[in-house]
Amino acid sequence: MAIPKNKLTKIEIEVRDPDDQLVKMIEHIRRLSSPGHSFIAVVDPDVTKEEGKETFSFDGDGSFFIKNIKMNGKKFEMKDGKIVENYLRKLQ
Repeated sequence: MAIPKNKLTKIEIEVRDPDDQLVKMIEHIRRLSSPGHSFIAVVDPDVTKEEGKETFSFDGDGSFFIKNIKMNGKKFEMKDGKIVENYLRKLQ
C-alpha cells in the first residue's frame, strides 16, 4: 500500500551539538524548501563520490516540506541567526 504524499513523518534525533548547528541547518532547509524554490544540498563537496560525497534534492514545488521543528520538545524560530524559543518570544 502506498503512503499518501501529504502524510507527515516525525523524525527524532538525539545529538550533542552545543552550537546548535544541526537544528540551524534543518531550519535553513525548511525556509529554503518553501513552494516555488528547489535546491540541491551537497554534503562535503571536497570529497569524491567514492569517498562519501552525497547530494540531496529538496523540491519546494513537490511534496517535500518541513511543517515545524522542535528542540527539546519546544517549537522554535530563528532570528538574526539565533534560536528564539516561542515561550521566550512571548515574554519579550
